[in-house]
Amino acid sequence: MRTMALYGGGLSLLAVLIGVFPLWGQELAPPDSQTEQVTVVAPEEGQKAATPAPAPARKEKVEAVEQIVVTATKTAQNPDDVPASITIVTKEEIKKRNVQTVDEALAQVVGAFDNRRKIWGDSMTNVNLRGFPSDGQKRTLVLLDGQNIANAYSNSVAWTSMPVENIERIEVVRGPFSALYGGNAMGGVINIITKTPKKLEMVAQGGYGTFDSWTYYLGAGDRLWDKLSIQAGFNYRITTGYPSSLVQKTASDIKNLKKPPTINVVGWQPTQTTTGGWTNTIGDAGDSNWNDYSLNGKISWDIAPGHKVVFSTLQSWNDYGYDMYHSYLRNAATGAQVTSGTVRLSGTNQQFSSLQEGAFLNGDGREQIQVYNLASENQLTETTKIKFHAGLMNQPTNKSATPSSSSSLTTFGGGPGTASFSPSRNWLAELQVDQAIGARQQLVGGISYNTGWSNSKTYSVDNWRSPECTSSLDQLSGGRDRNIGVYLQDEIAWHPKFNTVLGVRLDWWETYGGNYMKATGEPIVHLPSRSQLAVSPKLAFLYRPLEWMTWRASVGRAFRAPNIYELYRTWQTSSGTLYKGNPDLNPETTFSWEIGATLKPFKGTTFTATYFENYVNDLIYRVTDPDDPAGKTQVYENAGKATIKGVELEINQKLWSWLEVFGNTTLLDARITQNPYNPASEGKKITNTPRQQFNFGVTATYWKIQAFLSGRYVSKMMSRDDNSDRVNNVYGSYDPYFTLNSKIIFTPVKYVDLSLAVDNICNRKYYSYYRSTGRTIWSQVTLRY
Repeated sequence: MRTMALYGGGLSLLAVLIGVFPLWGQELAPPDSQTEQVTVVAPEEGQKAATPAPAPARKEKVEAVEQIVVTATKTAQNPDDVPASITIVTKEEIKKRNVQTVDEALAQVVGAFDNRRKIWGDSMTNVNLRGFPSDGQKRTLVLLDGQNIANAYSNSVAWTSMPVENIERIEVVRGPFSALYGGNAMGGVINIITKTPKKLEMVAQGGYGTFDSWTYYLGAGDRLWDKLSIQAGFNYRITTGYPSSLVQKTASDIKNLKKPPTINVVGWQPTQTTTGGWTNTIGDAGDSNWNDYSLNGKISWDIAPGHKVVFSTLQSWNDYGYDMYHSYLRNAATGAQVTSGTVRLSGTNQQFSSLQEGAFLNGDGREQIQVYNLASENQLTETTKIKFHAGLMNQPTNKSATPSSSSSLTTFGGGPGTASFSPSRNWLAELQVDQAIGARQQLVGGISYNTGWSNSKTYSVDNWRSPECTSSLDQLSGGRDRNIGVYLQDEIAWHPKFNTVLGVRLDWWETYGGNYMKATGEPIVHLPSRSQLAVSPKLAFLYRPLEWMTWRASVGRAFRAPNIYELYRTWQTSSGTLYKGNPDLNPETTFSWEIGATLKPFKGTTFTATYFENYVNDLIYRVTDPDDPAGKTQVYENAGKATIKGVELEINQKLWSWLEVFGNTTLLDARITQNPYNPASEGKKITNTPRQQFNFGVTATYWKIQAFLSGRYVSKMMSRDDNSDRVNNVYGSYDPYFTLNSKIIFTPVKYVDLSLAVDNICNRKYYSYYRSTGRTIWSQVTLRY
């Protein structure tokens, strides 16, 4: 894994103010320091970069593909010449690890936190950067070939929908990037770049592992007439899962010992809650099964020299559910399983009241993802390029069925429950112009538009196994938003040792068409539209005093507009707790700065260190509504301010041609500094953010064998804003953990790979809300041509 200095966001205002444009007819450096003309290959297209980039700050030949990135400045650049932080995860690095979902490829990236709580069936998985809370994919922007793939409903990303085998590389750019990308890029940007074939390529892959898990992938691509590249793939994955969700119940004292419950039970397991209270584990919801399949395709057409059109699509479906539940309670007299009624805990004066079979059940659901991406590039002159991009992220199906936990009629086979449907769509379009001015300056400007829609409805159903057969409408919420952004960026190589990038973006955000109904019989509330402006500037510097030493610094502002879920989703539980959206939410903002250095003192050695600070205002999260004296209303508010300070350290060392090592650590001090809704949280750690992460890896290659061993440590996380959830090793806790993972690949002939991977070698048991899988084993066969 290579960490490099990089940036995205600049403006020519600095150049205009000091009158530098007339200087471009003059040389800023002696003739012998001019840059050699090189050919670069943009990773998403595999073609020559036609627009001149700012001159590299040092004379250096650029290797095709390996040293080119596009995410940080929206232009193909040598990452050594742009000032911010990026990690490039290549397809070779993905291959040597046991990566089954795309987010797992980012688990050991410095400054990133992969919050996957269980195996494939975790729809809440997210990857966040720079210490921002991992309560969703809201503050780190995720792109697929440059297109935002977060849904319009809650900004979640379906990480399992993208086949890993189709990835060329992943660019992870850390730091605020609203100056180029607008909202959601507070912590940074993750750009997943797919393969574009340069010749005939075919792959067939099959894998099998723990929990009766299977994967299959078939892919093929070719480049025809040296103008047209086509690629298509199919991926299928299925697992029976494991019992990750536990069922817990708190016992109460028997009020009348003269008439105790007639059934005595054994088998309950006393445990604690995350805050130290006592409860009991009485069962689990069964194995959490999962299956998904996807189709992907890509066409890249070089119409003429300097003119190209690319169309790509991803179609994905997944289903999840639970097999038969397990009750740990047994009738003390007969040994029969107990799932209902009021029962006495054998040998005590306590009871479980009103047990229902529905309390042991979890629901199931289905999701469909459709991504369409159309992009074109046109080289108008030697110095001018126009890029156009349009896309659709469509989620026509996002449904779930939930059995009633209180009805005596609800069973594993069916009965009363609820069904929720939350489809969403997100359209976007962008026009960008790249203009080179001389050999050392490049302007990038553009305008973007995106609009999102979502509508969520929850119905009562007579049979939760048939959620399409709905009865009464219980809740609804929905709305629209749109954003228009204009940006301008200026990249200047002032001197062979000094570069700057200056940029600013103006965004106009509007939410409209909002409505909600909180419960059956309640009126539908229609909400007025609301809009707001956001200005996001950023300035970055790069200084290279020595050939092997680079210093960089940047300062900027970023924002995140509230999503449709936070604005409008209002619903009520069967117990009476009301969860409210808030149409008056303001965007979150952050003011951030960083300073860092990259050292390459010896051949094969790269050391990177970065210190950063984020000052966050109007942080959005749920609070207890102060207007509800019963305390049964939870509402989203701009509840506080926070400060996130951190250090990122990483070293990569190639010891010999056959042996490589790496290590990195991320240290964070992320705290709430102001919260009028809960003063007890002030000074406490931000929720869903680990204070420390540490990763290391060793790769050894000998003959036809490649072996990889890695370790990952994640410190404890808090899920309550007052940090009262301090108990570890209980259901719902986020424990500290360390895992050792390994993979061996044997290549008997050129076109065949046989691999065996063991994750969590030491079989560590911990909770990341759900209980962990323990040790898992994965075997795989890959055929390539």
